[in-house]
Amino acid sequence: MTRNGTRWALAGAAAVAAVGVSRAMARRRRRHQPEQADGWYVVHRSITVDRPMDAVIGFWSDRERLDRGLAEWATLEQLDDNRWRCVASDPAGGGVEWRAEVTVDGPGRLSWRVTDGPVIQHGRVELVPMPPDRGTEIRAELRWRSGPVGRVLGLASGHDPDLALRSALRRIKSLIETGQARDTGTPLPGAAPGRSR
Repeated sequence: MTRNGTRWALAGAAAVAAVGVSRAMARRRRRHQPEQADGWYVVHRSITVDRPMDAVIGFWSDRERLDRGLAEWATLEQLDDNRWRCVASDPAGGGVEWRAEVTVDGPGRLSWRVTDGPVIQHGRVELVPMPPDRGTEIRAELRWRSGPVGRVLGLASGHDPDLALRSALRRIKSLIETGQARDTGTPLPGAAPGRSR
């Protein structure tokens, strides 16, 4: 092959690689973008916890363990049977406060609706037992309202509900499996990058 032929072959291979990489990146970006439905941003995320469903339910229902697990980033206060006040710590030193109604919809299912807070949102969580000895899948759906500018500002400032949901699921998995909250910015041992849905 001539020198020009080699250059063109390398340029062609680089172009094919660049197109492949850009397509993969675009797919990944689309996968992590929330859907939009009737003016709501909607995300569905799940994570598998290596514990039976009873142990996962036990974590949610043990108020002392839940408070200890959330102490690093939020405080919860029960106002009545189904209303809660939450104050989340802000790395800048402040806090974000909201009130939510939480409803237990059945064994392993609950839903919530923020009644007073900076972001109008509601969601649900469902616990699904995996085949024997495979753990429990936590499936979450989150819906929130925000304009395009609010969405961009939320992403830029790190206050994006989708990112917060993914981080919360990783934190919950760590708390249930190990009893300790891991830094959710680092992947779990053995996990491939970008594997949470």
